[in-house]
Amino acid sequence: MPASSASRIGLGTLRALASRPFASLPSRIITLVFSAALVTSVAVTWTATGATEMFLRRQIAQRFPVALERASERLDLWYGQRERDLDTFSRSDTVLGSLGGSERGLAEARRYLAYVQEGFPHYRALFVLDARGAPRVWVGTEPALPATLLAGLSRVDHTRVGDVHRVNDARVQFVSAPLTGPGGARGSLHAMIDVDVVSRLIASDEEPRSGRIVVVADGGEVVAQTGEATDAARAPSMRPGNPAVQEYQDASGKLWVGCLRRFPRFDWNLVVEEPYDSAFAPVVAVIRSTLAINVAFVLGFGSIAMWIARSIVRPIRTLSDEARRIAQGETHVEIPVIPGQDEIGVLSRALRGMVTRLQQKTLEVEQEKSEKERANAELRNMNEELRRGNEVLEQLSFTDGLTRLHNHRYFQDRLRVEVRRADRTGEQLALLLVDIDDFKALNDRYGHAIGDQVLRQVGGVLNETVREADLPARYGGEEFVVLAPHTGRIGALALGEKLRGAISHTRFEAEGIDASEGLEVTVSVGVAIYAGDARRLFNDADRALYQAKATGKDCVIFAGDLDEPR
Repeated sequence: MPASSASRIGLGTLRALASRPFASLPSRIITLVFSAALVTSVAVTWTATGATEMFLRRQIAQRFPVALERASERLDLWYGQRERDLDTFSRSDTVLGSLGGSERGLAEARRYLAYVQEGFPHYRALFVLDARGAPRVWVGTEPALPATLLAGLSRVDHTRVGDVHRVNDARVQFVSAPLTGPGGARGSLHAMIDVDVVSRLIASDEEPRSGRIVVVADGGEVVAQTGEATDAARAPSMRPGNPAVQEYQDASGKLWVGCLRRFPRFDWNLVVEEPYDSAFAPVVAVIRSTLAINVAFVLGFGSIAMWIARSIVRPIRTLSDEARRIAQGETHVEIPVIPGQDEIGVLSRALRGMVTRLQQKTLEVEQEKSEKERANAELRNMNEELRRGNEVLEQLSFTDGLTRLHNHRYFQDRLRVEVRRADRTGEQLALLLVDIDDFKALNDRYGHAIGDQVLRQVGGVLNETVREADLPARYGGEEFVVLAPHTGRIGALALGEKLRGAISHTRFEAEGIDASEGLEVTVSVGVAIYAGDARRLFNDADRALYQAKATGKDCVIFAGDLDEPR
């Protein structure tokens, strides 16, 4: 078609659209597509905004109470541990001896408390008061405490953590335990701790990134808080009995979302709060991004619809114009011959040829797809075999081939993990070294094959006897090791005695040994408790095991009391 003719058609189309906007097919297509895109965009924006806000509200409703619960648990565990620590120290004969009045007893008590403070740096001071509230022994920071406060501390009747006191512009708490010394002399042991430690205890990953957790006393005083040190925005309507997340305004009119939880140990309130704008900032971002995308889609689809409508209608309009010229009596009109010479015929033949080629291509694609699927299936089978092989290799890499227990390397990896966890949480960790007594003599008498069977059976007894949380492993030769998380001295000794008794009461069977007689096997057990140094933990357990061997074997020795078998 000549360029002048195409130009006339384009101008005519625009004039027709302007005079009768919905009379032509292109205008109806463009209007329909534009309206559908616009309605869809508005609906998507509205739905995305509502869904995002609902999701954020659910996340906040789940996250805030969890943050408070975990902060409360950390505080309760920490204060409980301080009470247990001081109760343990108060039972020391050295501390009780300070009430006797001798200079030697006071000096020994002072050295003992200095050693305790060195191991527990969160204590600013440790001191002993007599029954009248007069200091007997004092180590660490020694502020001028009011006599009334000392008198009140001396009247403690059970181990507890007291209220917050302000001493020399610092807020402190006292952990107190009663003492009864020689001859019935009475007194009390006290540890002074900084309240500032509470801010570190309540901080966690659950804390809102732009918010804070606040500890508030009943009188409204802020005891501790995370983040920026400002007054809390707590609303007066917030009550501990209402665990739901609430929205409220502070004095300046700023909107907040928050949640409150009671901490009954000291009648404190734990509050987690975050500015409303920060908490729901993703909603604004979603609205902006969705609107921008939708505007782009509307404009883009409108342009595409216009181009498609014009491309579809132009050939038809051309044929209509030619037919109109014929109706008007024009004779110089070239009408395509219907038998295959007009545009419709050419288009149909081109389309028929295209369909034929498409069918051929489709068949080729299907064949290629089938071949690729077979190749992919073979590849998946090979990958599955490789995965199973890798699983077997991985299992073998941390399993002892003889006893089927974890091997030395896996034990070392777990030891590092548990030590880091103990350092982070303050929980206790015990290590038990188990060694078969007279195993060399057993090997010399019955041979290494019998010895291997005994090792395998001992490993089975260990695996069945330990607790689910414990890790038994073969350390090397006839030596085994048990790592016991969350376990203190008493629990570790009980576990060691349980292991020793289980093995001593087991009759071990082996080929070539009379089944009615069996073999009697005993073990010696060395027990140690983690005290901040992993190498020392193992050395202490090894020294305890050596002492158990020297004591007479078939016994349990604790590293802190090497003279007394258990």
